[in-house]
Amino acid sequence: MTGQFEGKVALVTAAADGIGAATAQAFAQNGARVILADINVELGEQRAEALRAAGHEAHFIRTDATSEDDVEALIRHTVERFGGLHLAANVVGDAHPGSAGPEFHQQSLEAFEHTIKMCLSTTFLCLKHQIAHMIDNGGGAIANVTSLAGMLYNGWGGSAYGAGKAGVIRMTKFAAVSYAEHGIRVNCIAPGVTPTRAYYKSGPEHAKTLIDQQVINQPIRRAIETSEQADGIIWLCSDHAAMVTGHVLPIDGGWMAQY
Repeated sequence: MTGQFEGKVALVTAAADGIGAATAQAFAQNGARVILADINVELGEQRAEALRAAGHEAHFIRTDATSEDDVEALIRHTVERFGGLHLAANVVGDAHPGSAGPEFHQQSLEAFEHTIKMCLSTTFLCLKHQIAHMIDNGGGAIANVTSLAGMLYNGWGGSAYGAGKAGVIRMTKFAAVSYAEHGIRVNCIAPGVTPTRAYYKSGPEHAKTLIDQQVINQPIRRAIETSEQADGIIWLCSDHAAMVTGHVLPIDGGWMAQY
């Protein structure tokens, strides 16, 4: 599918690392001009420079996706720099450390609200401003990132993370139906065990334990590469999925097939 996005502009949030970085690279390798957005300036600039060094058109814009001013400016600067916006991947989503685990009766409102803001409010703000541009400019394709935690019980992630990611699914479907007549498709992926920086916040030993505990729930018992999640996003945003909208695509080694 190399070159399928020639002439198109793609925007990726949380693009400094993990699934976001892999998605930005995949868009670029498929011919898109790519805007990378993240709050991590140093790493984001490095990712964009690496893409440019490989011969791709890429630019980094520092963005706090919880800020509407930042998101509005991100869309505006994307259009100003590359002349449009056709594809988007909304990858931002994280849990407050205090909201993890099953004992949510012991967790603070602050931790809950922080997690909802990171998972759901960021998706709302990005969709709002991406769609506002696409409505008047020929449509487009958007992929959000939810989680299996939004579809089934996950004690590790906690109630706030599960609620936020379930909200991403409902918002995806709502947007897909609401804006189909404008030529805008909206889908999401639901990753299985995909080690990113979030897994390593408490150190490599904790990360290994967490991965080992989770991967046994997948019929395909190995961790999933971030590039494999990016492949799903690329397909959902491509013309090969032209009749796919409002879809939740589990990329989970068969985890959800058991339910």
